[in-house]
Amino acid sequence: MGTDTDILGPSKEFVKTSWSLVRSLRKGEGWDPLIRLYWKPLYFYVRRRGMDNETAKDLIQEFITHLIERRSIEKADPSRGRFRTFLLAALDNFLADWKKKETRQKRGRGAPVLSFDFAGGERDYAGEVQAAETPETLACRAWAHGLLDQCLLELDGHSTHVAALRMRLKGADYRQICEQTRLSDSMAHLAVHRLSREFGEILGRRLRELCPDPAEFEAELSEFMNLIAAPRS
Repeated sequence: MGTDTDILGPSKEFVKTSWSLVRSLRKGEGWDPLIRLYWKPLYFYVRRRGMDNETAKDLIQEFITHLIERRSIEKADPSRGRFRTFLLAALDNFLADWKKKETRQKRGRGAPVLSFDFAGGERDYAGEVQAAETPETLACRAWAHGLLDQCLLELDGHSTHVAALRMRLKGADYRQICEQTRLSDSMAHLAVHRLSREFGEILGRRLRELCPDPAEFEAELSEFMNLIAAPRS
């Protein structure tokens, strides 16, 4: 991929906000952005671990309710790794407890039933899963695609131009982009170039909120780009 997707831009200021936000979460407050980004990777992870669709739906709703009720997120420590690593470890513990009891726990104590698009999640799971892929890799790739979708939704551009940028970020060449979007070659280049800077600012802001220091930011950005460019089945 060429320089037309230099998504970082000139800014190198790192704002350490996400972990302080995580630690200050209160029950039912400020959860929505985190849930929207992470529920599908968690669902993919459980499905890849061998759970059927209905069981996976129940488990993810119970797990997230469990995190909210017990304020478990406040135990997350940025010095021990990425936030999604913490979530997967917490989910592993939750699954181990669930398996020991050999029955699904009932949501209780007046906890709300969480609403997710599991039908869409199952369709995405069927399209994303690859042979011999680990649950961890699948979950991380789902996280990256979810973050990509959220960033693209913030762009101020024509849907066809946004689609061109999406394809370019995922590794498509301009011939493929033009065939898919019906844009001319010059217009495709222009659309990608124009939107790349705005996309980079949006992505940079979101990743800086997730990473506590510059080195981790660079590593997270590199992994994000690798994950969204990963070939699909």
